[in-house]
This record gives sequence, structure tokens and C-alpha cells, in this order.
Amino acid sequence: MKRIIAPFYQDWDERIFQQYMERFNLPAKKKIKELSRGMKMKFSLAVALSHHAGLIILDEPTSGLDPVFRDEFLEILRDLLQDESKGVLFSTHITTDLDKIADYVCFIDKGKIVFSGVKDEILGKYVIVKGSKDLLTEESRKLLIGLRENEFGFQALSNDAARLKSQLGDRILLEKADLDDIMLYTTRRNREDA
Repeated sequence: MKRIIAPFYQDWDERIFQQYMERFNLPAKKKIKELSRGMKMKFSLAVALSHHAGLIILDEPTSGLDPVFRDEFLEILRDLLQDESKGVLFSTHITTDLDKIADYVCFIDKGKIVFSGVKDEILGKYVIVKGSKDLLTEESRKLLIGLRENEFGFQALSNDAARLKSQLGDRILLEKADLDDIMLYTTRRNREDA
């Protein structure tokens, strides 16, 4: 496969390719169809990194990888991104990967962009809100995203913690939201609005 792929790239670097083959413990004589999902991903990464690409595009790159190689894979991408002339664009459902490596996040649900921006700014904008049901007024509900109610109280996402605090004070509990939370609650809101 390498003999077929390499001639397509002017900047193919055989030395780097062989380093990645060794680093990933990839058997040089095996056919692609004989490789496991994880080994195929390792091979794809070795090829992508061996021609000095400015932008690497990956679709679900860590899906099916064992946790040890998944962490190593993200470390390789993190090292690659130290060179600010290079970029990595990948789609994933594994938000912990985004937590570890992403600078920017674009969340797409059913073909529509729900939110997009600098990951740290997005994380700093939202909080999880918890409280008793008697706190849910028409005014407070307007500040909640993807509201979940049960017999014990409510839980929701908010991007206006200051207003909620001024309205409800210490009667609510605010917790830091992670990307999973933000995606779950905004998707729930969008489906409820539809």
C-alpha cells in the first residue's frame, strides 16, 4: 500500500514513515485487510504524517482504539499541533478526546451548527444548574437549556449563571459543564423547540 501511496506526494519522507511503522509496531509485510481496526488507523496515521501535510482530516480516528494507543495517538496529534503551521480537523463522538486536544469545537446536530468556537470559551460560558422544582418560574425557565425535571427537582444547562444567581441566590447549585453536558442539553433544547 505504501508503494502505491508514496508517489502521490512530493514531500514523502520515507524515514519518518519507517519511524512511525516501528513506533506503532506495524508489520510491514501484512495486507491492509489483515489488519485490525486499530492497526489500520495506525497505518493511516503513519501515512498522513509521512508527507508533511499542513492539514490532516480524520473521521472518528480514536473509535475502536484501545485506551493506551488512543492516548498515544492524541499525544502524537498534540505534538504535531505544536507546529502552528499544521492543523488537524477531526470528527468524533468521543468528547473526552476533544477535552484533551481541541482548541476549537464545532458541534453539528442533524446538519445544523449548534455552536462553534474556542473550546475554553465555550466551557466557560455554560454551567449545570440544579435545584428544587419550586424554583422553576416562567422567568427562571427562560434561562435554562434542556430542562430535566423529576420528583426531586430539576437539572438544566444555563449560559447566564449571573442572572440565575441574582434571581435564585444560594437555593441553586451550579456545577461546571463539560462538552458532553453542553451537547446533551443543547440537543435536548433543540429537539424540544422543534
